[in-house]
Amino acid sequence: CLKARQSRRTFTLLQGGTVRLESNAPLQQRHLTMRSVAILFTPCLALLQSAPVWVPIMGKSGVQYFNPASSEMLAKAPEGAKLAPTVTVPQVSLLTQDPDADAAPEPEQSEKAACFPHCNWNCTQPVCNQDCTPDCEQPRCQTRCPRPDYSQCAIDCQTPHCSVFCPKDACKSDDGADCSSPKCSTRCARPVCYLKCANNVPCQNVCHPPRCTWNCRNPSVCAKPQCRLVCEKAKGCAQNYELPALSPSFTVNRQFAAEKARWITFGWGKCGDLCGKSVHTRKVVCSTGEDHECSFAPKPATQEDCEDNSGCNQWQTDAWSPCSQLCGKGVRTRKVWCNNDDAKECLGEKPIGQEKCVDFGSHCKKCSVTLFGGQNFNGWQQTFVPGEYTSDDLIAHGAKCEETSSVKVEGLCCRAKLYEYGDFNQKTDGFKVRLAVGEYDSDKLADKGVEDNDVSSMKVFLDERCAREGQKFPGMKIVEQLGLKAAETAAPEPVSQDQQDDE
Repeated sequence: CLKARQSRRTFTLLQGGTVRLESNAPLQQRHLTMRSVAILFTPCLALLQSAPVWVPIMGKSGVQYFNPASSEMLAKAPEGAKLAPTVTVPQVSLLTQDPDADAAPEPEQSEKAACFPHCNWNCTQPVCNQDCTPDCEQPRCQTRCPRPDYSQCAIDCQTPHCSVFCPKDACKSDDGADCSSPKCSTRCARPVCYLKCANNVPCQNVCHPPRCTWNCRNPSVCAKPQCRLVCEKAKGCAQNYELPALSPSFTVNRQFAAEKARWITFGWGKCGDLCGKSVHTRKVVCSTGEDHECSFAPKPATQEDCEDNSGCNQWQTDAWSPCSQLCGKGVRTRKVWCNNDDAKECLGEKPIGQEKCVDFGSHCKKCSVTLFGGQNFNGWQQTFVPGEYTSDDLIAHGAKCEETSSVKVEGLCCRAKLYEYGDFNQKTDGFKVRLAVGEYDSDKLADKGVEDNDVSSMKVFLDERCAREGQKFPGMKIVEQLGLKAAETAAPEPVSQDQQDDE
């Protein structure tokens, strides 16, 4: 035992009485997990294994006696047993399971956790393509020809250009005599020559693919993720409806003084007529919020007769009507009358019944056109904002030119022009149809001149004159589409298709 302490070694007792020597371990008590058996460490068990002795082990739970030979653990030493020196284990409790394993939750805690299920957001993940266009450099090119056969070629030279050069004093000699033959020289330029061959040399252009980069930007339209909250179902919740134990410092009160239900009345409202006899009303409720709980008592009156003459001989007015001009300057009207039916007896100046107005609401700038496939606005649909769209543009937006069966134009001053050919009929004559605000099925489009449900190009634009100067009410149908309320005094004046086209 002393030698083991000096060498700082620890003897470990394993299940079955086997002893293992651990080197380089600090001299302290340890514990291991074994099934159904408490395994303790002590530095001197090697000396005790050869004798039938019991080792007293002092732990948190008290003294227990361990037989190294039989691995038996008893709470009380056998009679007449030989006892070894007591081993104290103050830092270790006798375990029957792995100390590193998670402890089982207490029943109350597990039930509480089960009563609070987890909730998570479940969201879709829409995928959108970026809007990309290529940016390419000028490609590098060469003209390559096979080597020519010069044996079949001849050189053709033109007549050279020659000139005669004479000295300025050609007719004067040194001796003064006339000179009959001046000293002149002839000079010729190099002739221009061409190589003529009988066969033509085939050449070809060779180009390297251009270097391109993509310019991308985020898409202008991309669906937003749709999220919903998903919660687990609560399981194993305790259904204990028993009251907790009564504390000694509390007592049970068995006498209650609850307030009796009663009717509550509010103040009377104004008389319905400010000049003469009428009725006024008030609100009556039960104090509990449920009228049947006050049914044991009669409910006070909620309406009674009244008379008010404060408004006699006074001018009365209705609300103003909408402006007679949509998206521009117009007039609005209202009804004005004397409440005693005799205008001569009314006091004060009569209020005006008509005034100027200006309408520049958001509906004046609203403009969009939707193309539909299928009959009666069913099937695919694509919406377009103001702009010009060729056939390629329509296809890029998801429209099928040859299947356009109905069109919807939204916006009072919005216009659409439909063309038969994809270049707005610039090279070939075709139908050109102008549409104002409204809905057009295949029959209405055919009446306008659209043939075979084929719309190959389109222009969507805002009629600036309409948005600036407006137009009179074009009938109740369009007014209802705009969410406006036409007054009876607004005298609608229909606008013809020719007038709309001119605008």
